[in-house]
Amino acid sequence: MLYRYRYYINNFLQLFYKRKFAGWGRKKTGRLALWCHAKFGGTVRLYEDGFIRSLGLGVDGSPAFSVVVDDIGIYYDATMPSRLENILNSYDFVADNGLLATAREAMMLIRKYNVSKYNNAPEVDEKFCQKYNLYKSKKNILIIAQTAGDSSLEYGLANHYSTDDMLEAAILENPLAKIYLKIHPDVFTGKKQSDIDIANIPENIAVITENINPVSLLKHFDKVYTKTSGMGFEALLSGCECVCFGMPYYAGWGITDDRVKCDRRVRKLSIEEVFAAAYILYSRYYNPYKKRQSNIIDTITEIVKRR
Repeated sequence: MLYRYRYYINNFLQLFYKRKFAGWGRKKTGRLALWCHAKFGGTVRLYEDGFIRSLGLGVDGSPAFSVVVDDIGIYYDATMPSRLENILNSYDFVADNGLLATAREAMMLIRKYNVSKYNNAPEVDEKFCQKYNLYKSKKNILIIAQTAGDSSLEYGLANHYSTDDMLEAAILENPLAKIYLKIHPDVFTGKKQSDIDIANIPENIAVITENINPVSLLKHFDKVYTKTSGMGFEALLSGCECVCFGMPYYAGWGITDDRVKCDRRVRKLSIEEVFAAAYILYSRYYNPYKKRQSNIIDTITEIVKRR
């Protein structure tokens, strides 16, 4: 709570100082920073949790290993450009062999050790596979639920389709498949609500009711359906197809099946190029336990060691 007041106080003082406005994403502090920037000039920086955030959940106060900083917009707001979108549109990935080599190493480690945004959930085991019949006698399809009021839903062009539209498409487009629904981990804590009414989903969709490591889970699926969830990109890293009913940061670059379009996104990129932009160029890493700057490889190693 105190950090919010820090942003309010800073933005007020900056009106009389260097006009360096700052805030958190599309929360009130971020919207205020953007308003001040538009009204009074100066610079703006918007902050948000990184894509490999922490050992535990943010709502439980687990310290963050990464943050993103954006001087244009924020990555999940597809209604306007962001620093990440500009990187993806213009960066010369081919010329930066070192960057792509680091990206490939990090992607390998993520798959090997099942590293996700949050890293407190148990991994899929034989008992879990038996309970949900995850064996691939048929194609396994996963629908990814999000939290109600998620900013990425509000700003990610996800209002073109309803949740029912996405559920119906998953069923109609995969008539011989087994279809599952994954609930967001914050819902299990009771602190947030799901964007999907679990009580009224079709009977042929199996609901995964446990908090489970996303990357270990995705290895058992062929295709995912999402609006704007970051788990959709983890699905791509895990070799799944990804159908997007919104415009998350990783959509619009030729690696997803997009049901919504964004004309600003003009390039065709590989999964490793999108990963390099988001997880390396756009993200900043810090070890909260050793109190020092870090990088993606060391962050993954530290999380694996501590969990």
